[in-house]
Amino acid sequence: MNEKEKIKIEVTVGPATVRIEAPPDKLEEALRQVIMVLKETLPQSGLKEEIVEKKSSGKVSPTCSTLLKNLVEEGWFDKPRSLSETVQELAKRGYNYDSTAVSHSLLDLVREKVLAREGTPRRYIYYSIQKKIQSE
Repeated sequence: MNEKEKIKIEVTVGPATVRIEAPPDKLEEALRQVIMVLKETLPQSGLKEEIVEKKSSGKVSPTCSTLLKNLVEEGWFDKPRSLSETVQELAKRGYNYDSTAVSHSLLDLVREKVLAREGTPRRYIYYSIQKKIQSE
């Protein structure tokens, strides 16, 4: 595998910064393991994750989770959205992520109580919890 086929990212959790270089299909698992280890070994107070993806060209791209959080802040999830709508919106904005990666990031946002979801597996709709709370 040559350098062009690898993705480089830098993860900052609290005082620790870790650089990861991996092929695209192995990157997510490596990232999850690094974050898990850092969270277990570092003090929990005030931890803030900042993840930046660096492609071999040196350009910096936001992660899928960061892009989804931006959509939440913009109010895009004020209307319930499906996984496919979310993937299409990211693609419209120039970010082509596999639906599996988007699905994992959406689930993380549900677990963080940023988004809520309703429905059944493979047919979930996601919406902003803030919008739901404000409308009640």
